[in-house]
Amino acid sequence: MTMFQNLNRSMTNGSRLRARCEACGRLGVWNATHARQVFGPDATPFEIRRRLRCTACGEMRAQVWI
Repeated sequence: MTMFQNLNRSMTNGSRLRARCEACGRLGVWNATHARQVFGPDATPFEIRRRLRCTACGEMRAQVWI
């Protein structure tokens, strides 16, 4: 069975989830606790990218990393 990267496996208490809009460059940052609350502990980077919409320009094109 393949185990996918998700927030629960990838984030420690000191890490941050970051997302940058590819259209306008706006950067969003979530700490581990808030990221798990917003996206769920089993959320994968693909699922997070698919859900995000930039609050500055409204585009749904984001780069996501921890």
